Amino acid sequence: MSGAFQLIDLVSQAGAVRSLLAGKTDSERLAWLSGHGRLDILPTTQPEEKQSYRFTSALGREAIFFLDGSRFVFVGDHTTFTADDE
Repeated sequence: MSGAFQLIDLVSQAGAVRSLLAGKTDSERLAWLSGHGRLDILPTTQPEEKQSYRFTSALGREAIFFLDGSRFVFVGDHTTFTADDE
């Protein structure tokens, strides 16, 4: 697997993942993440709420996020943020 992308921490590698998955649909991006760790769908409580996910890497690094266009929007304690590479 030489040259394969190693996803260790989605938050710190978000810019690289976003570039790698540019032009992909949400379904394709979620499938790719599932192939690089565990992806859990989190329950929603409001109809207008964006679907959120928990990604856990092989090393156990977790990130809760939702998709907004091409961006990963991460959810932390009392905050949301993006890790833009622009």
